[in-house]
Amino acid sequence: MAIFINPFVDRGFKLLFGREDSKALLIDLLNDLLEGERAIVELSFMNVEAPADCPDGRNAVFDLKCKDKDGAVFIVEVQNSLQTYFYERGLYYLCRMICDQDRKGEQWNFSLCPVYGIFFLNFKSGKNDKVRTDIVLANRETGCQASNLLREVFIEMPFFDKKEEECKTGLDYWLYTLKYMEQLKTIPFKGQKALFERLEKLAKIVNLNKKERMEYEECLKVYRDNQNVWDYAIEKGYQEGVDKGLADGMKKGLEKGMEEGRKEGLEKGMKEGMKEGMKEGMEKGMEKGLCQAAIKMKQNGMDLATIMSCTGLDADTIAEL
Repeated sequence: MAIFINPFVDRGFKLLFGREDSKALLIDLLNDLLEGERAIVELSFMNVEAPADCPDGRNAVFDLKCKDKDGAVFIVEVQNSLQTYFYERGLYYLCRMICDQDRKGEQWNFSLCPVYGIFFLNFKSGKNDKVRTDIVLANRETGCQASNLLREVFIEMPFFDKKEEECKTGLDYWLYTLKYMEQLKTIPFKGQKALFERLEKLAKIVNLNKKERMEYEECLKVYRDNQNVWDYAIEKGYQEGVDKGLADGMKKGLEKGMEEGRKEGLEKGMKEGMKEGMKEGMEKGMEKGLCQAAIKMKQNGMDLATIMSCTGLDADTIAEL
């Protein structure tokens, strides 16, 4: 049984970083992410709901929303399941925060405060092949940052593969601890980060009150159920496709072997035909397996980007299934 909560479960993340008594942890995490760029001394939590500004508009609900003493706004999100347009979703969130600064009157003069989007993705988006992606408003010709008003940081956790002894920076300590927290027996790096003593206390499941534990366990159940559906769709569909594709390829190989055997000698023809048939069967089986997996995933309501990322199939192929 796990000692610590899973920080990538929605409720778990909010228990760690979304409370007044855990604010110092959030400040430390943000400062490590923005080291050399911004130093946050104080944060105040804000309403996480952004209602639509027109009847046909879309509401937005964030995991965490806060601002520092200078007025800069920070949206912090954790996303467990693959989403097709998560990078676009992040941009939409920040644009909403820019627009919300609108003020009537002549004295405003577009005095905007910066907005930051910090997004932890517990999946590979398919847009990058690295842990961290930083997005800024930049001059296309010079590549220089043109404005500090809109800033995004995407952290794709599957790409973080450092071992404990390889972690050297404050951000390394955070990413390692968050990634493996549910598997840990004790929180590491307390010698390097005194705040991790506090993190260890807050992250222990036994320290949750009854209401917090019920809410966390419900979120955890939903997360695990979704993961089981995902794993089954891939495994079942893939195996069914491999079996059928291999059988079809073997049959074709035998037929080709018999045909060539009549012309060049039965033994040689059978050997070459079987070899080619096996190769073709494996290739066909792999393709059919991926197609079957894609079908299962579509039946379970998974989005196109998720299916493309997991199977390697293109959009047109998936659409035809």
